[in-house]
Amino acid sequence: RVCEVCGETVTKELQPAPEGFRFVKGATVTGALQAWLDESADDYYKGVFIKDRTVTLSDFYMGKYEVTQEEYASVMEGQKVTVEGVEYTLASNPSYCTKDSEKYTLFSDDVQEKRPVEGVTWYDAVWYCNALSTKEGLTPAYNIEVTKVKQASGKTGYYIYSANVTLKKDANGYRLPTEAEWEYAARGGDPTKDDWNYVFSGADTAAGVSYDSRQNAGLDSVGWYGYNSINGTTGDTSPSYGVQGNGTHQVGKKAPNRLGLYDMSGNVYEWCYDWYGTVSAETDPTGAASGSYRVVRGGSWIYEADRASVSYRTGFGPGSRDSYCGFRVVRPSSID
Repeated sequence: RVCEVCGETVTKELQPAPEGFRFVKGATVTGALQAWLDESADDYYKGVFIKDRTVTLSDFYMGKYEVTQEEYASVMEGQKVTVEGVEYTLASNPSYCTKDSEKYTLFSDDVQEKRPVEGVTWYDAVWYCNALSTKEGLTPAYNIEVTKVKQASGKTGYYIYSANVTLKKDANGYRLPTEAEWEYAARGGDPTKDDWNYVFSGADTAAGVSYDSRQNAGLDSVGWYGYNSINGTTGDTSPSYGVQGNGTHQVGKKAPNRLGLYDMSGNVYEWCYDWYGTVSAETDPTGAASGSYRVVRGGSWIYEADRASVSYRTGFGPGSRDSYCGFRVVRPSSID
């Protein structure tokens, strides 16, 4: 790249791809309305790359899979936070979808430890990113001041309910993807390819089925959602408590998108860094300056097909915990 100050060419050293990650080549993208939408569609279906908005993204690495329960536990075991002089141990596996759960059953042939971690707040997710960075000798991506914790019901340990968090943009450690990074990767990372305009990550809609339909067999090849969670094939009903499929599924059991990323549509919603708010034209955008909700993307095992669209936007309170919300991590691809 060319230095904006001195005008000289500056080279950056490309880091080896971390194990379990995929390289995502950045680009400058001017948005256009997807072929399967029209101008009258609700804004939350239109995503980040809205018509005439120009977004520039740097290269990055993204995890192939959603963070699993075993990965989360291996990093979070023994993690402690201090609030008003009192030390608390964080839960190493806050998930609802456990092996012995009567509500959220283990799908046949799935490996429990390979199910995505869920039941994590947005604050837990950024804490995990910092802890993983520290474990691997990287510079943590966040400044985190924990202000409140709560005990996870039925768990040993606490979860982070509120905290003051700021992003250190020059850090080389792990972090949550921005909403723009998430959607760019979910759509295959290349606006010139057909899959950029697919409804789902790696798969298009079923013939004759609208983008806002509750059921869509086009999702069956790449993702788990409310109407295929029982056996992987779209049916007329969604699973109820205690029925196989009422819960998360082992990561990577469906097909990946072109970048080799799994479960970007379905399984669990994924926390992104951004506050949920109005998008604007930027380079490496990080979202609104403030808000009440953090962005989640990708749909989940319990929701309808439309929410698993690559461009469906919504948000959850950052202190909330649910059986259908987890995360994956990214990391910068180069260092000065």
